[in-house]
Amino acid sequence: MLVLFQLFFIAVFLFFSRKGRKLSNYLLAFFFLSLAFGLLDYYLLSSGFYAFRPELALFLNSLVIFHAPLLLLYTQSLTRRDFRLRPVHLLHALPFALVMAMLAVFYYSQPPETQQQVLADVQKGEDLSTILVSVFGLIYEISYLVAIKLQLRRYRETILEHFSNIDKINLNWLNFLVNVFIISVLASALANILRHSQLVPMDQGAILVGLVGLLFFINSVLFKGLHQNEIFLGAEEIRHESVASPEATHSLLERLRSHLASGKPYLDPHLTLKDLAAQLGMPSRQLSTLINAELGKSFFDLINGYRIEEAKRILRESSDPKLTILEVMYEVGFNSKSSFNTAFKKYTGSTPSAFKDRQS
Repeated sequence: MLVLFQLFFIAVFLFFSRKGRKLSNYLLAFFFLSLAFGLLDYYLLSSGFYAFRPELALFLNSLVIFHAPLLLLYTQSLTRRDFRLRPVHLLHALPFALVMAMLAVFYYSQPPETQQQVLADVQKGEDLSTILVSVFGLIYEISYLVAIKLQLRRYRETILEHFSNIDKINLNWLNFLVNVFIISVLASALANILRHSQLVPMDQGAILVGLVGLLFFINSVLFKGLHQNEIFLGAEEIRHESVASPEATHSLLERLRSHLASGKPYLDPHLTLKDLAAQLGMPSRQLSTLINAELGKSFFDLINGYRIEEAKRILRESSDPKLTILEVMYEVGFNSKSSFNTAFKKYTGSTPSAFKDRQS
């Protein structure tokens, strides 16, 4: 019941929250409601409520079909600046319409005695249809979750081409939560399969794993996702274009390197591809092509490479024994200690502290 309460609580919270984008909040709220209705249906079935009102059964459980599409739409609302709900998104409701049509024919139109027998078979897991539904449901869920993972990967590739600091916009929390949700889905499918095979103790264990995973998922969204106010920046994907000629490419590269060396724009922690392109007097698309095609790097890697070189110079040349790693981090344009340490080790093979000790 704790999981059920939290699902309804977070849904209501999201409907009235003033933080973030309303559309994103509503999609996430409906996502949690779909999970809550499915769990509520499970409680009503196991408690015997439907034995007295079989005509009310299975509808709430059918709403679970929506939670995977809703999670995908929620992800798209975070990663696409121009995202809006459009008529084409109604295609996600086709599986639900198909299920309801089948239920209308094979369940709701049947006499109460037949409905009660169907519910008894579903609860015991003795009919073949139960495991078939579980298998098709698992394929359905995983296909959407894979689509979400691909969406998040494309988003990461996009922000690496636009921003020099991505700690507040990387959506790592959502990627992690999708992984947790995949585990919950697999546990739920396993529970249905074990129930069909009549391995009741293992069935209960799989259900417990699924519920614990779901509880962790809910609380992680509350404490991670909703506190990340800057997640929606909607960086647009860049379509790279070829540079006119080798001479023009060489000239542009020289301008870029000269500006980075003399102007040190990378010291600005908020530097973006658009900012650097404006400083160089060229379109963002052209600069992105130059960095990717000619240097073989993303904008993020290019800028942070320069930041690490500057940090190394400061640590080598500084005569101040009280100079801290944190001061160096902020001075060269990083705003996260973990990101600085990761980048420093990537480019030097050691931590900032170890590098500093070697210079003493």
